[in-house]
Amino acid sequence: MKKILSLVLMLAILLSVTSVFATSTDAVGGMEANWWVDADVQKSDEFYVDGDLNVKMVGIHYNQYPTTFDGGYYFPTIEKMTGVHFDIDWRTSDGYAVVVSTILAGGLDNLPDVIQPGAFGIAGLADEGAIIPLDDYLDLIPNVVAAVGEDRMDNWRSADGHIYAIPTIVNVPGSQSMTYRKDWALKLKEMGVIDFETPETWEQWKAFWYGVRDNDVNGNGDNADEIPLVLEMGESGERALHALLNAFGIKASDDAQFCVLDDGTYTMVYDHPNYKNFLTEVQKLYADGIIDPEFVTRKQADMYNTMSANICASCFTWAQMSQTHTEELWAMGVEDALFECCAPITGPNGDSWLQERRAVTRLNCITAKAEADGKVEDILKFFNWQFSEEGIMLYNYGIEGLTYNVVEGVPTLNLEIVKNGFTDYRTIGMECEPFGGLWETNAFMQCLFAGETLENLNAAYKSFWNGLNSEGVNKGHYYPMPPTLETEAYIEYRGELIIGSAGICTLRDQCVAGQLSVDDFFAKYEELKGRGLQEVIDEGNEAYQLIR
Repeated sequence: MKKILSLVLMLAILLSVTSVFATSTDAVGGMEANWWVDADVQKSDEFYVDGDLNVKMVGIHYNQYPTTFDGGYYFPTIEKMTGVHFDIDWRTSDGYAVVVSTILAGGLDNLPDVIQPGAFGIAGLADEGAIIPLDDYLDLIPNVVAAVGEDRMDNWRSADGHIYAIPTIVNVPGSQSMTYRKDWALKLKEMGVIDFETPETWEQWKAFWYGVRDNDVNGNGDNADEIPLVLEMGESGERALHALLNAFGIKASDDAQFCVLDDGTYTMVYDHPNYKNFLTEVQKLYADGIIDPEFVTRKQADMYNTMSANICASCFTWAQMSQTHTEELWAMGVEDALFECCAPITGPNGDSWLQERRAVTRLNCITAKAEADGKVEDILKFFNWQFSEEGIMLYNYGIEGLTYNVVEGVPTLNLEIVKNGFTDYRTIGMECEPFGGLWETNAFMQCLFAGETLENLNAAYKSFWNGLNSEGVNKGHYYPMPPTLETEAYIEYRGELIIGSAGICTLRDQCVAGQLSVDDFFAKYEELKGRGLQEVIDEGNEAYQLIR
């Protein structure tokens, strides 16, 4: 293992690698507590490790999934079926890179068998020699290869062309949507300010935004508290303007920093031929009080606060938030409130695009310690089983006869499990996303409908459904995101030249806020290229041509 900075060695003394989560085995979803313990589950005929296999793992936990081995049905049932026991040290995303650095500082013997890269990055783990490439083992995981599919291989491979991780796959295109206050649009229409109910063109979007700016649409007597377009900065400020980028035909990566030009060149979005027009238009919108004045610093939770505070006119967010905050406003007495999911903003040239949910996410890496201990083959065979029909059924639906039954050939979850949407479903441990697997559309849609038919859903829930369903308002607008490639130059320069205080994102924000002219922005961008950004671009394009 390569030498880790002495600071990390100091942190190793201060930080212990222990679980930070509690266990909950309370009855939920109509199921008794610990209902899975006495379930009649047979050994798998497809894969079983005689003598059992203990796999140590470190990963990132989120949402309401169980956090211990016996906190839900999933891991105990895996052990019954396959003989594999997972001992997982769950962590939060905050400070996870430090956790990984601390583990690496302990050398090979301190590594788990499986590790999730998180913010530390696959490239960083590979560079430290902590994980192994899987290219020579693909014959052991044919189910995983088939689930990824040829057209999604570029999202599975890393920048160096190698495959390092077992992915998690969500075969549902949507997750987020543009949403707007339809009740405010109706009010503006009644006032004669606009002549439509749903904005569908760039001029209509602007008419709606300016109408909100100039009128007290929330009726609280303050003509200036409404925010026409609320934006969130993303984790490091990179994604702050991605919804508007898409409206200008710039089909950006998840972090909104990279794109692929029509000729197949992979580059930064700032080199896109539409970017200058984008900056010019957005700068004016900001000056006119349309764009969220706090777009540089507003976190996701802060955006939610504007929705529930009755001051957000439109935003781009998780489709479910349209339902959540509409119902919150109803509870507050705003009876006509409705955040209506709609098609993405249509830009001045007719572009209306939306980032497709990243179906393939690189998640679980096999370590050099597992290789040294001779565990790689069995671990990979387990993951291949997880992507088999048997493993997929367990991941999506639980145990037949207890949590689901097959009705007319379709696996159908118990009504009690899905009646609260995704909440109880996940609390039970189904679709254990922090661990990963393959989430089927059928299970997803059963949770989405909460056991109801579309006709019986209230307006808030219908909005959520419309924004998330593949046949809803966003159909035909999705595009597959180009990857953000963690090349050596990207790793070296991202902190300084992309997200740093004098990096390109800061320059972009200054330009939008009118502190830099558009021409000055591009001049400074060229300067940053000379300091290393051009290396990021060149190495990224070289890697993209390799993996595509």
